[in-house]
Amino acid sequence: MKPIHRYYSIVITISALIVFAIWTISSCILTKHPEWINNQNYLYYGFASILTYLLSYGTFKTVSNVISYLFNKCENFKKWILSSYYVEGTWVGFYIGIAGRLRYMIETYEQTFDSIVIKGMSFDENKNLHTFWTSESVNLDIEKGEISYQYKVKTTKENTDPYGVAYFNFIRDINQSPPVEIIGYSEDAHFSKKCKAAEKKYSARTKYDINEALLEADNYYQSKKNIFPQLNQL
Repeated sequence: MKPIHRYYSIVITISALIVFAIWTISSCILTKHPEWINNQNYLYYGFASILTYLLSYGTFKTVSNVISYLFNKCENFKKWILSSYYVEGTWVGFYIGIAGRLRYMIETYEQTFDSIVIKGMSFDENKNLHTFWTSESVNLDIEKGEISYQYKVKTTKENTDPYGVAYFNFIRDINQSPPVEIIGYSEDAHFSKKCKAAEKKYSARTKYDINEALLEADNYYQSKKNIFPQLNQL
């Protein structure tokens, strides 16, 4: 079940239970005071109809706001709601640049019920800032175990804002579980050459220390560099 569908099913279920409980209590009270209701009391029925609408809508909005608050404030709750779609956090890794040079990268995945925003930075072999990018659209396919997105990239040396695409396969513990690593490629439109890349999830949070993240990216590169033969020549 997609997160947005899971969210609405939870909100609707809780709202329905609350409204049902309120009307059950109200019915018990009314049975003790039958004189409050009679066939001629049209004002009562009109008031009851309006109250039913306001109660249902108000309950739905209140439950929705509470669920949204918990989603944004409680990491474990967000992880439970997103379930197998949970990719939020900081990812670190490396890729082979256009000229065959090593590039470290740090990405953050900011996730809501129905969207993901990816923001990334790359660094050269001396850990100097090289490029940074932001996703334009993201497609997460849990069944196939892949993520793809379009992005807009800027460099420290060029004034252009080229677009590109990225595609990654999941590495995960079991099927339908969130990925712990991703391997794939990116391709800037103005270069038309794929850059092989690999990343791992560094933290569930999107706030990080750049130096520590770069150190972890380098450690990850040391452990994975043999998966890309070109890196052995660096």
